[in-house]
Amino acid sequence: MIVEDNALTALYERETLEAAGYAVVVARTGEEALQQAAMAAPPDLTLMDIDLDGGLDGIELAGILRRTSPLPIMFVSAHTDEATLERLRGLDAYGFCPKDAGAAVLTASVSIALARAAAEKAARTRADAECAARLAESETRLRECHHRVRNNIAAIRAVMSMQLDSAGNPETRSALQGAIGRIESMGSLYEMLASDYHGSNVAVEPYVRALVDTITSLFPGVTRFSIHSHIDDFSLDPKRLFALGIIVNELLTNVMKYAFRDRDSGSARIEIRAYDESVVMTFRDDGIGLPESFDQEKASGLGLSLISMLLDQFGGTLTMRSDHGTVSTVLLKVPGLRPASATADAGAGAVAVA
Repeated sequence: MIVEDNALTALYERETLEAAGYAVVVARTGEEALQQAAMAAPPDLTLMDIDLDGGLDGIELAGILRRTSPLPIMFVSAHTDEATLERLRGLDAYGFCPKDAGAAVLTASVSIALARAAAEKAARTRADAECAARLAESETRLRECHHRVRNNIAAIRAVMSMQLDSAGNPETRSALQGAIGRIESMGSLYEMLASDYHGSNVAVEPYVRALVDTITSLFPGVTRFSIHSHIDDFSLDPKRLFALGIIVNELLTNVMKYAFRDRDSGSARIEIRAYDESVVMTFRDDGIGLPESFDQEKASGLGLSLISMLLDQFGGTLTMRSDHGTVSTVLLKVPGLRPASATADAGAGAVAVA
């Protein structure tokens, strides 16, 4: 494409280049040049005059064109002063040809510019192909990795479930139930990340809901148990969501293990509320409550130790008290959390074990 407002100059350049075998279109104004550049098949090279009538000069027009497309531009001008040439620096021009250089120089300059443009296009094509190949290879490896991790988690879960089924010692069964719950919390989060993760936060409600269903299923001895929940609609980064899942597992497992001893029924409620920069989780049951001798500061069980470690890592507190059962409240700090206002019934639900 020739961008030239002088009809005689445009005719000369066009005939010269057509004689050399090139297909040429002429734009008399900046608007025509922009229209040509926006076409489905834009020009392979633009010969730009600098001194254009009617608004934009050629250098300004070239800047606009280069911002909107990788269009190769070569300047053809009678202006060869230092000030004009200085303005060309930084535009990544494909050459400069004085208007009085003659047909041979013009044709050679165009040939050189087109060769450079073709080489750069080929390099971009190769780079895109290599990038696509690397991406495909990475996706294949990632799928294989996901498959292996899923299989490993499933195998560990199956072995521990078999051990649980055959275990007769109450302490052994209790330890296995807690361990399986921890595996489930990791497995559930991994499934969510593997299937629907795009590098951002993960929804809390479906993760916790699935985790609660799994944990309650590990305790068939509590034959009539109901659990009600309210979970605000918000998301967390994977690291904090994993910590939240471990905390849910440990506290709900404690409810299932200890709250309903010598009883075959009970109920519990879980509330997970999102606030600015924090999440508050409340676990309440109507069980036997905490032992009179319970001292949270001196508690050394694995579950409470895990919770304490996670709250030390991310920032937060745990308080436990008796109130017609046991009430456990966890505050987890989440810098940057700005949840939308939750509706009164957002994330509400109930699970019953009959």
